[in-house]
Amino acid sequence: YLIREHHIPLTATIIRELSQHLETSLHQQYTIPLSYLNIYRTRKEFKLMKSIQHRLKKGNYILRETDKSGIFHIGNSVDYEKKAEAYRQKTGAYIGLDSNPLWSVFDKVIFLLNDLRSKKYILSWQLDKMMPKRDTVQLAYLYFIPKPHKAGTPLRPIVSSMSMPTAGISKFLDKLIRPIFDKHARSTTIIDGVDLIHRLEAYTTNG
Repeated sequence: YLIREHHIPLTATIIRELSQHLETSLHQQYTIPLSYLNIYRTRKEFKLMKSIQHRLKKGNYILRETDKSGIFHIGNSVDYEKKAEAYRQKTGAYIGLDSNPLWSVFDKVIFLLNDLRSKKYILSWQLDKMMPKRDTVQLAYLYFIPKPHKAGTPLRPIVSSMSMPTAGISKFLDKLIRPIFDKHARSTTIIDGVDLIHRLEAYTTNG
């Protein structure tokens, strides 16, 4: 990053110091033997984790992080699946796939980007920014997290698409378009609660 973005040469003192610091940290982390206390704690936590997994599986329970408070919720897996299926049926927005289209989408994105580059619509560095990596791409998927603070513990749907083949294109375009959008939409955009209060105060003052 320092070399690519800030054009700092490999021979610079800061690069050498960072390399030495990283090497020392890795050596301390992975080659120095653990203390007896750390070994005992690790084994104890491992046994606890295995015990929790066994109890969840035996009782047909499911463990999920909630959408608020950062705590975990334990619920019946059958009830969880019923609520998820009910949501899919109600919205009609999601269907199960018979096959995995990931690599088909990946190949199409690669072809499109290379075509844009060959026609000189984009530059080489722009191609690199948007080009997906085969070893990190993942198909977008739908999952649910419980909302225990509401009656009946409904589920909140979330679509994870951060590793899709098109993610690089999305991030690149967002950096180009977002400043323009923010500039022209600022007057109608509320950032957070504090911003809302300031807007209301200004509205009250100005009438």
